[in-house]
Parts: sequence; C-alpha cells; structure tokens
Amino acid sequence: MIAFLQPLWLLALSAAAIPALLHLRQRHNPPTILFPAVRYLQQTKREHSKRLKLRNLLLLMLRTLIIILIVLAAARPVATVQVGGVHTPTALAIVVDNSLSSGVVLGGRRLSDLLVERAREVVGRVSESDHLWLVLADGVPHRVSRLDASRVLDSVAPQPLRLDLGDAVRAASSAVTGDILPSHEVVVFSDRQATALSPGATPEARVLVWQAPDPVENRGVDSARAEPAVWRPAGTVIVAVGGSGSAPGAIQLRIGNQELARAVASPGERVALRPRVLQRGWFRADVAMDPDELRMDDEWHLAVRVAEPAAAHAGVGAGRFVREGLSVLQGSGRVGTGDVVVLDDRLMSGRGVMFPPADPAMLGAANRALAARQFPWRFGDRVTGEWQLGGMVGPAAGQPVLTRHVLEGTAGAGGQVLATVGGEPWMVRNGDLVLIASRIEQDWTVLPVSAAFVPFLDLLVNELATSSSVVVRGLPGEPVELPSNASTVLGPEGPGHATSEGRYAAPLKPGVYFLASAAGDTVGALEVNHDPRESLLTPADRRSLRATLGADAELLDDNGITREMFRGNRRADLSGMLIAAAVLAALLELFLATAGGRRESR
Repeated sequence: MIAFLQPLWLLALSAAAIPALLHLRQRHNPPTILFPAVRYLQQTKREHSKRLKLRNLLLLMLRTLIIILIVLAAARPVATVQVGGVHTPTALAIVVDNSLSSGVVLGGRRLSDLLVERAREVVGRVSESDHLWLVLADGVPHRVSRLDASRVLDSVAPQPLRLDLGDAVRAASSAVTGDILPSHEVVVFSDRQATALSPGATPEARVLVWQAPDPVENRGVDSARAEPAVWRPAGTVIVAVGGSGSAPGAIQLRIGNQELARAVASPGERVALRPRVLQRGWFRADVAMDPDELRMDDEWHLAVRVAEPAAAHAGVGAGRFVREGLSVLQGSGRVGTGDVVVLDDRLMSGRGVMFPPADPAMLGAANRALAARQFPWRFGDRVTGEWQLGGMVGPAAGQPVLTRHVLEGTAGAGGQVLATVGGEPWMVRNGDLVLIASRIEQDWTVLPVSAAFVPFLDLLVNELATSSSVVVRGLPGEPVELPSNASTVLGPEGPGHATSEGRYAAPLKPGVYFLASAAGDTVGALEVNHDPRESLLTPADRRSLRATLGADAELLDDNGITREMFRGNRRADLSGMLIAAAVLAALLELFLATAGGRRESR
C-alpha cells in the first residue's frame, strides 16, 4: 500500500501538461514558400521525418515524466514493507532502569552500562516525526528530543533508588497514549526484578521488554538498628542479611575507621553485634559486608547515641516491685541515683513515669492534674481480662496484662503510643511524662515476676522516659517526617530545613544526617539507606510480565526489539528512488536532445 506524507504536492501534477502544450505550439507551422533552390531538400526531409517525430515524442514523454517524478517525490510517497524502511509516526517512551540493582556487575561490566547501550540504539532509530519520552529511576516520564536523550544517557549511572517498574511503565504509557501521534509504544530496558512489578491498571500502549542477561547470586544488608536506642554505654546492633543468594559473608561494624565487631551471616539470617563504646555522644556507624557483584547494597548506615545512665527515683506509690527493680539497676550501674526521672502514682512536675493511683479514690485528682498539665490522655474505667503487650520492641513485648485502666484521649501534638493491649493504648508519652495504664503488681500484670521485668524497667528509665532524641529512617529522595523540635538537617552540602508541616525530602546519598534544634542542640538523626528489595535480583518471567503489563507485553532479545519496535508498521520512503529516476530521465532527455541537434546540423 502506498500513501503520501505531503499529499498537497500532488496538485502540482498539472505542471506535467506544460511539455505537451509547448510541443503542440511548435507544431503550428507558418505559411510555406518554396524556392527552386531548396526544392531538392524536400526529399531529404521526408526521409528523416519519421525519425524526428519519434525523437520529439520521446523528448515529450521524458520531459513529462521528469515533472511527474519530481512532483511525486515532493509529495513523499511511502510504501508498507516487512523489514527496514521508515515507520508510522510514533509516541515512544524508553524506560531505562538505573536503580540500585542496575549496578550489578555481569561479565566484568555493569548492567546499567549495557542498558544504556541498548537504549542508545533505540534512540538512534527515532525519526524526526516521532515524539520521545525518557523514564529513569525516578519513574517520571520526561519529554525529550533525540539530542537531549543522548545527553541524558551520557550521564546515566546507578542510583541508590528503587524503581517501581510497574508504576514506571504505567506512567510512560499514560504519557504516550495522551499524544496526538497514531502509534504508541513503551520499550523497557531493565533487570525486570520480580519485586519491582507492582500491580495496577493495564498499560494502554504496547510494551516491549528487553531480556537482560541472567542475574548472579547476591547478598546485601537488609537492615541494621541499635538496641536500645541509647547505649549506656554498651548496646547491640541487630543486622538482617538479605538477597537472592545463599553464600555467607563477613559483616563488620565500624565507627569511623575503627572496627568494633564482626560476624558471619547468610541471606535470611540475623546477627547481633555487641560493641562497647566508651565515649559519650552521637556517632555515625556503618555495617558492611564483604563486597560481591552488587556493591551498593553491601553497606548500611545507622546512628548510635551513647549517654550516661539516667538518674531515677521511685516514689512510694510506684509499688514494691518498681522500687526493688530500680535498686537492682542502680546497684549494677545501669541507673543512677537522683530525681531526674520520678516513678510514682501521682503527677510530678518534671520528667517521670506515672502509674494508676493505688487508692481508687485518688483517680479523679490524678485526671485533673493530667488535664492541668495539658496531657492528652486520662485514666478511664478499670477493666480486667487477659491481653498481651504489643506495639513495642523490647523485653516486655508479648507479656500478659490482666488489669488496666482504659486510657481515654488521643495522641495530639507530640503525643506517642509506646505500647498497646488489645489494640488500645497501654503506655503513652507526651513531652516529659510517660503514662502506664496498669500498676506493676502481680494482679495487674505478670511483668514483675518475669525475667523481662528488670530489662523493661531499664528500657523505661533510660530510653522511654528520658530520650528526647529521635532516630528517623527514610529512603533516598523520599519524604520523611521530622520531629517537631528538629529545625535543621545537618548534611555534607550544608544545612537543610523541613517544611512548615515537618516534611523533609531525604538526601539521595545514603548516610546519617543529624537533626538540630533551633538552639543548635542535636535532637536526633536521620538514617538514609537503600530499599532492601533492591537486593532481590530474581527476574520476572514472561507470564508475570504479561499479568502486570498486559497480554501484549513482549519479552524480547536484541533481534526481537529491532523486529517488533514501532509495531511492525515500517514504511519505505520512495522519494529518493523517484528523485534518482528523475535525474536518470533528465540525463536521457539531454542525450536525445543534443544527439538530435548534431544530426540536424549535418
């Protein structure tokens, strides 16, 4: 089938009548007067008349053909072909996965370099009549020219980001299907991680996915956290190892250039590293594994705070078990003596932990004191049953609770639920006060007669009741919510500031960034680390791709991408052939005209 890209030029075909009109005008002969001297030439003229008529007819046809060929070439005729040629104008989106997992080394070469190389080949096939979008690890389609796409690809490198491949392809499809061009396609160059194919609406555009080389086994650090949050002075770092392999690797805990602990673990395992830090203050710590083919997931950054043990005092209303447990902690040096933290069943003016009053008649007075302090919770009805402590990480998690008061109220500004029972608040904090819904006695909870009691009391005094610093965790580039007392994020490129709502975009570079108050005090830390799902390199198969990206989605090798791009609607542009034919016809016309002129001269 032949079509014309510039059909208005066909109106110029009327110019093909010009040679015929000129020819007819030349055939209009003037009156003939015969002279005796030239009568002998008439015989010669009759002998050559047939040859001259044939030459003139050929010249007429060639001149007409030249005009027709030039006009048709200007109209740009195209014909559908099976291979080669140009294609229907297409809105094309190219997804290039430069997320963390693309940094894996395959055969001595980074996968991201191979993905960029294949993307360049596709960009090279884009014509001036196409519209082009480029999607990188941020998942946002950007409209670009061919030159701009080449420049962007020059700087593409693996980023510590996670690409949701399902969302990225859907966004690319929405961009191209909203374009005015008749054909819409999305070409994906990715390691097609199975964990990155999120479900969603089926893309309207046709999706072609390049088949990357088979992945290698990989292990990486999935998480690392300090327990407790404040060390006094020792603590534990719990490390989880993940990945898609099974080979073990060595793990190191470092602060600066000093190695503090070492262990060995395989993907799927957790290990505890127990260093001892003698200095006090905030520290940037790093957990690192032996390097493998994917280096960017072999390290995890965390903040460690080391402080003096808190000083605490138990009032008479705290109960016998709290007083004895606090005495044990003071004897071992885990808690100091003093009134920094007061544990009692009455409200204190400073920092403390409050239990329900031992005398039920004092419950109203306790609630009035809480209201005067603008505490967002109050003691409600006393209920009995059997619940398990939840919503907290620590030694008391899962411990039974038999009696409690219902805590009425909401978290409010700055409030926090520290533990729950039956899905309802059991231990809450607001400002300097921690409120617990049960007394620490045997008929209220089994905590005082369990092995978890003293560690729970240690956690309560040294962290929950005294820690005004907060560790916030986030992914590179993702928004996080900072505590209300943090006004500045201290980074290597200068201080950053949260929005009025306390939102802050985490830096792209993984690491630990300390939080400072308006007065300049360090009030917390922001830990930025990679998404552990990027360590899982297992690729999605053809069935999974079609289930997520549509039944028309194709998984193709290099030849398949070349064959299937632009939906196979390739068209050969015939303009060049027509111009060549017009030149050939002009040369033939010139030869006939000059050869005939020489014969007539003789």
